[in-house]
Amino acid sequence: MRTISVPQVRAISGNSPQETALLFNQAMQELAALHPTFERDGNTFWVTYTVVSQVPETLAEAHEMKGETSYCGECPNCLRDRNRFGEIDTRKKWAVCGDTGERIRIDENACDTYYELLAERRKV
Repeated sequence: MRTISVPQVRAISGNSPQETALLFNQAMQELAALHPTFERDGNTFWVTYTVVSQVPETLAEAHEMKGETSYCGECPNCLRDRNRFGEIDTRKKWAVCGDTGERIRIDENACDTYYELLAERRKV
């Protein structure tokens, strides 16, 4: 995930000192979550703040930002160990990824391959 910070400036000026104070107070209330700072230049206030946004770099991060979290254990490429009866050994939290061949935990967040397979299934 990549974070982008964009500094912003808002000029606040009114026709009278009372109107300027009212506009300034409204702006500070509106921007309170962004931790604004200000400078005064005569009857004008310069309010500065920073807007921070998150940009997903992978397909998995894009789905996680939407609130769609999936785990490796849900993936068809997840090859779980089996017990002597041929059933999945549910005590083990480790498995092998059939796509990469690496050991994975079944409770890790799913990778891009899982979401690509999911998209293909939805098309069919």
